[in-house]
Order: sequence, then C-alpha cells, then structure tokens
Amino acid sequence: SHPNQKQKAKNFIDKHGFLAKDNDLTIKKEIDEIRIATIGGSTTANVNLTFDQNWPGYLGTLIQRKFPNRKIKVINAGIPGFDTAQSIGNLALRVMPFKPDIVIIYHAYNDFKAIQSSTDFKTDYSHIHNTPYGFHKQPNTLIRILSNSMLFVRTRNLVREIKEKKIGDNDQDKKRLSSIPKEAANTFEEHIKALVAIARSGGASLILSSYATLHDPNSNWESTKETINELSKYKKDNLGALYHFTPGLTIKAIFDAFNQYNEILHGVAVNEETCWVDNANSVPHEDQYFVDGVHFTPLGAKLMAEN
Repeated sequence: SHPNQKQKAKNFIDKHGFLAKDNDLTIKKEIDEIRIATIGGSTTANVNLTFDQNWPGYLGTLIQRKFPNRKIKVINAGIPGFDTAQSIGNLALRVMPFKPDIVIIYHAYNDFKAIQSSTDFKTDYSHIHNTPYGFHKQPNTLIRILSNSMLFVRTRNLVREIKEKKIGDNDQDKKRLSSIPKEAANTFEEHIKALVAIARSGGASLILSSYATLHDPNSNWESTKETINELSKYKKDNLGALYHFTPGLTIKAIFDAFNQYNEILHGVAVNEETCWVDNANSVPHEDQYFVDGVHFTPLGAKLMAEN
C-alpha cells in the first residue's frame, strides 16, 4: 500500500504481464468484444489500488453497464516509471498484437525526468535509460525485505519531507533548470504523435488526456516559499516527492512543465483529431482525490474513469 493509504491493494498480473483481474486475455478477439488499452506510467498502473478501483478497471465497469450485450476488456498496460519513450515500445510490441479498439494515453510527469541539468539531452531518452528496454535490476535482498515494512517506507518518506524544506533554496535550485528546454518539449510532442500513429496503424481509436495533479500548476510558484506556506499540510508533505523524483527542475519549472505538456497533449489531440479529455481541469486539486502529488485515491480514480 501507499504510505498515505491505510488499505492494502492486492494486484494480479496476467500471463501476458498486464495488470488484470483475470487471466482470460487471448490474442484472438471475440466477435462481440471491445478492447480498451491504457498506456502510461504509475498513474495508469496505480498499484496502490485494486484493478476495479483503479481508473482503467472502473472505466471498464462503467462501459460494461452501458453495453451489457458486449464483452468489455480493459488491458491496463501502464508500467510504473515508464515515460513516452518506453511506452512507444510497450504499445507497439506488447499491446497492439491484442488489437485494442481504443487506446487511452495518459502521460506527462515521467518525461520530466529526462530533463537533466548535468546531462546532454537525447531524443530517445538514452541519456537516462542505460539498460536494455524493459530491463529492471532487482534491488538487493535487504532492500526487498525492508520495502515490505511500512515503518521503512514511512521513514524514507520522512527523510524526503526533510529534504522538501530545501525547496526554493537558492543553492539547491542552482543545480536545477528553471525552464523547460525546447528540445525536451518537442521530443515529448513527437513521442505522443508516435504513440497515436502506432495505435492507428493497428486500427485503434485514440483518447488523449491531460495530466491531473494534487497541486494547482497555476498557483504563484514564482514565490515558492510563500506559496508553500499557504498549502495544506497534506500538500506540503507531498511536494517533497515531486522535488525528489524530478531532480532536473525547480518547483516552478515542474509546474510550468505540467502546463506546457498538457498544452502539447491538447494540441496533438486537435491536430490529430483524436478524442480529448481534460482531466487536469476536471479533477479538483484537493487532498481527497490524490494519495500523493500525482497518484489517485479510489475517489480520484473513480472521477477519472467517469470523466
């Protein structure tokens, strides 16, 4: 479970490696079946929630109610940590063989991590991915054991909260970029276009979504210290995680990036004539909808699915 969440979620991975509630996904699609694939990172996988609680699973439930005579199958292909560069391979090589009718793309935040102040930017993100596609090194045994302890997880979060107090500190921010490099924004746009093209090449329709956040990106992040002081304790505590997981950008730049990347997503949706859902402006920036800065509570996931 998540440090901010009391309930534990049991997750099931099917024989194809997708988050699922059963093991009946087959390559061949039934005549009356509608397949919906969701592409993204941890905010699509949302492993702190069960399959049916999460927005892809609950979306399938809602659509099944609308079409009781059809079989609705959701393929949750979200993978924690994945950015658009990795999702291009994920969609093309793992998902499209299952012939989804609809592909939903929910991406933005993980691409910020490709923006590094000390590393030359590469459009394939190879400057941050130095291992083969899909490779994940297992943590050592001690870390694996400790990660099952909520005491360890909460202590780790406390350390991040202490570091969060340095947000807006000039010495810290000197090591970070205060604006989004044009090549990074352009690359994100090209990656989204590539995802759209891959889905369409397999006959799928597209839905693009803007990226929802706990914190309002339109707050006055120019005055970072003053803005932080006005936040709820919950929002203050969760700001540290954004700062920790996005080491290349200042807080202001992180929220500028949310706005800029959401504008890019909307622009691609208009130009490519895909469906568009503006979750960034539909999911309120309130504590009850988010378990941290970007991941959803059951209530937030429910609202996402309904949108």
